[in-house]
Amino acid sequence: MSMIFFKINTTDLTDYADIQNFNVNKVDVFQDWIDGNWIAHREIVRTRIEGSFQLGFKDATNWSSFLTLLSTSKNVAGYYPVTVYVNNTGAEETINAFLDIQVAGKWDLTNSRFWKVVTVKLSQR
Repeated sequence: MSMIFFKINTTDLTDYADIQNFNVNKVDVFQDWIDGNWIAHREIVRTRIEGSFQLGFKDATNWSSFLTLLSTSKNVAGYYPVTVYVNNTGAEETINAFLDIQVAGKWDLTNSRFWKVVTVKLSQR
């Protein structure tokens, strides 16, 4: 069974994803208010895919390719075309999403090795 957990444009990044801790769901976007009788109301206006996950890179070539992919795939409005697995629907969806990227690194300079952990926070446009 070949599933795509995360793809930017046509580049599948599933092999780098920590799929055991993949937290992406479809959620309701709503407006809520309380009326004069103190009754709560909620109007669902749309759904949005959002969540977070981590990617891991252990060599300079893949890390450099990832950085190039980010710079070439970003739309002028700041979003990316992505395909992502949605946990609570059990389906892959192709969407435009904003990606907030945080990077942490572990270095072994003596042996010229590193491990880059990228935390991705995703929010559908």
